[in-house]
Amino acid sequence: MSTTPSIPVLRGGGAVLRHEDDALTLRRRDEEILIPLPAVRDVIPDGRAVTVELRVPAGGTPVTYRIVGVTEAAADLFAVAVGTAVAALPEPDPSFDGASLVTTRSLRVPSLSAVEKAKGIAALVIALGPGVVTLILSCVLVVMKGEAGLLFLSIPMGLVIVCFNVASAGATYKAFQMWLLPRHAITVMAVRTSPYSGRSAKYEYTDASGQTHSCYRGDYASQIEISYHPDSPGHPFVVRHPLTRVAATIGTLLLWAFTAGLIFATMMAANE
Repeated sequence: MSTTPSIPVLRGGGAVLRHEDDALTLRRRDEEILIPLPAVRDVIPDGRAVTVELRVPAGGTPVTYRIVGVTEAAADLFAVAVGTAVAALPEPDPSFDGASLVTTRSLRVPSLSAVEKAKGIAALVIALGPGVVTLILSCVLVVMKGEAGLLFLSIPMGLVIVCFNVASAGATYKAFQMWLLPRHAITVMAVRTSPYSGRSAKYEYTDASGQTHSCYRGDYASQIEISYHPDSPGHPFVVRHPLTRVAATIGTLLLWAFTAGLIFATMMAANE
């Protein structure tokens, strides 16, 4: 049984500093900094603060990362434990620059552009607008006619229309992606990495940045052709045969037609 104490996770000042996988990870509100242990020269506790000092070439300006507002006991234990791990590493060349090993990942969520916001609003209007308007108008009409008791029919029917409206919009989105992505996006082969389980199999592919993504599809093939948009590589669409795309398009049109029929019938019934 090991008697080595666990290295504490330091939290303070809106930041988190932890040691894992032979590296220090400093997570702030808007960024995450990964500092491999070979890049660290020393970890210095200072009351309720801890400073991580990087190795720099001889005569260079020290580079440090600091976390404040931690407990003194945790700061001391963290500094001793990490310092021991650093001391066990081979001494690097005097010209070694630890900053070259440090990587920073932004945690900021990019703000939507005006075009993206407009697209989002348009999608919401298409997916919910007709159904919600029908639900509200049908309820208002039966109340104005003094038949409030019919609300127990109007409300469920309106909710059914809303569901079909959302389903129609979703089918439209998928149909558009089936046609547009193979022509205007990136198409690659995804390789099956798991056996077919009866419902789906796991496929993996690598995007343009070198990151590997997984998707699950009900296919038996060892490889499938998928397309993804460069801005959203984690959301692929399987490239389907043109006849399949035509069938999906016809199905989408029929779904919209059925939704429109429900809207028409509901409004006619509310007006009678």
